[in-house]
This record gives sequence, C-alpha cells and structure tokens, in this order.
Amino acid sequence: MPVSPLWSVLFFVMLFCLGLSTMFGSIEGVIAPLLDLKMLPRSWPKEVISGLTCFVSLALGLIFALRSGNYWLALFDNFAGSIPLLVIGFFEMISVVYIYGMDRFNKDLEFMIGHKPNIFWQAAWRVISPLIMIFILIFYFVTQVTKKFTYLVWDQESENFPTLAERPYPSWVYVIIFILAGVPSLAIPFFALYKLIQRKCCKKDYSDSTLDTISAKIQMSDKMKF
Repeated sequence: MPVSPLWSVLFFVMLFCLGLSTMFGSIEGVIAPLLDLKMLPRSWPKEVISGLTCFVSLALGLIFALRSGNYWLALFDNFAGSIPLLVIGFFEMISVVYIYGMDRFNKDLEFMIGHKPNIFWQAAWRVISPLIMIFILIFYFVTQVTKKFTYLVWDQESENFPTLAERPYPSWVYVIIFILAGVPSLAIPFFALYKLIQRKCCKKDYSDSTLDTISAKIQMSDKMKF
C-alpha cells in the first residue's frame, strides 16, 4: 500500500480519538449521577471532580496491568457487563411500560414525532419485549447456577505446550463476582423497596401528587415563559 506509515499513524490517531470520545461519555456518566444525588459538593470545580474520577479509574485499572491482568479482564468481561445490563434494561422497560405507563409514553412520542407508534411497537413494548427479557434472565440464571466457574491458564506441564487448561476460581473470587454482578443488579429493586417503605411509613400525603407526562410539563414550562 502506498505511504503505509502515514495510514498506520492515521489509524492509531483514529483509535486514540475514539478512546477519548468514549471516555468523555463514560466519565460524564459517572459524574452526573454523583452531582444529581448530591454526593459531591457543588462548590467543587468540575475540573477537580473530573480529575479525581479519572485518577480513581486509573487506580482501579492498574489491576489489568499486573501479571494476572488477563484473568481480571476475563472476570470483568464475563460478569460486569452481562447480568447487570440485562437487569437494568429489564427494570427500565418495566418502569416505562407499566409504571410510567404506555399511554403517557405514547403522548410523549406523539409530542416529539407527531404521531403515535403503530401496533407493532405497542405489542413489542407491552408484551413481546418483557417476555423475551424474562426468558433471557431465567435462561442466564439457570446456566450460570449449574455452571462451574473456571478460567483458562497456560498449562506448562502439558506435553503439547503451549496449550490452555481450565482451573477453578478460588473461593474469594465469588465475592468479587457478587460485587461486579450482584450489587448493580440488586441496587434497583432494593432502592424501589426502600422508597415504597418510605412512602408507607411517612405521614406525607401523596394523594395530590399526580404523575404527568413529560411532554405536558415541557408545554407548561413553555407557556410560563411567555
């Protein structure tokens, strides 16, 4: 290929820019909830909060640079991005369809795109997608419970070296698995239960507080501006 060093440099510059753009979104996804939940002081400059977040992420990421980094990477890859994403997606779907309500959601979509979604999307959101998610969750849990957790290592004692061999995880790794997969998955139902108990136990009257559509609130705020 003509001028191959130039294309190599451009390719790695592209990867570098892609990594930066990804990290911008990832860091903002961490900082914004911390600020919204008032877990960090508002008086701190945004640059300081971003720097601290990057430093903590760097410190946590050093485990992947160890000699055992490949095993840590496999552990995070297998459990950090599997069941938590399924559980979060399932609860998002349930909250929008059955708690916020499809009628309100249809009004919001009609406000944004000018018409309501057709019957296919109604059936998919109301019935088909929740059933598929439940089936995937049940299948995943059944396969993971009956599965023995192992990891691959280079078997130096093998006659056909280099070959890979399976080794069982040590018992303390199950604590790491619970932190990676269990804590993010259980946070949503536990917090929902906490809010339910708080509403039942507190004497505040919620009967007058009605949940309106987002589109109606936007229209109301626009009218108040004028």
